[in-house]
Amino acid sequence: MAPKTGRRARIVVAVVVTAGILTGCSGAGSGDDTAGSSLGEPQATAPAAGAGTTPSAEESPTTSGGYPTCDEAKAALGPEVSSLIELEGSDNGITTGVDGPELICSWHTPETDGSSIDVEEYGGISIGISRDPEYTEESMEPVGWTVDVPAVSAAGAWALKVGGGYDPAEQLDITGVQVIRDGVVVVLTSGGVALQDVPQLASLTNEWAMNGGVALLDLVR
Repeated sequence: MAPKTGRRARIVVAVVVTAGILTGCSGAGSGDDTAGSSLGEPQATAPAAGAGTTPSAEESPTTSGGYPTCDEAKAALGPEVSSLIELEGSDNGITTGVDGPELICSWHTPETDGSSIDVEEYGGISIGISRDPEYTEESMEPVGWTVDVPAVSAAGAWALKVGGGYDPAEQLDITGVQVIRDGVVVVLTSGGVALQDVPQLASLTNEWAMNGGVALLDLVR
């Protein structure tokens, strides 16, 4: 059990580090996606060749892990992230992890590209999707980080808040949340350059992230 806990903790760190590295980049990418409906209603090593928001025509569910593209993931997360951008030089896309292909995506506030002096608005959100069939709710219960989220349970999944202390109304932070179903693990994290809450990301609450995790699970083939 301990090794699995450590493995997943490393995935959380990998997503956070990815966001931190990209925050230091300059130049905005293309992020003016048209988002879907609001969610509130009803992990990684070197990137694989061609990694990005749009896979090559030859990419199959086997090489992509059956994961969505970053563009598809962003659309599924709803209008709350529609104004966020992919920074130039980002490694968004499929990477090779310890258990096979993983998806890593990060989007940032437009200010993060260095075009603004409003440092308090520098920040963004990162998601990671991976597979680990041995990562189960039973294995994590002794850690005390599992949380009861009715919307997640209704989708046949279970949820975890790293460190515990889940408050659905709080802004998603750098420790993030995880939503897991049938061995597919979705990690969502958010934060600013100084690990602070970012005003522009206020609508990205823990509850929003839990619903977002379910939406991303539904995209996995």
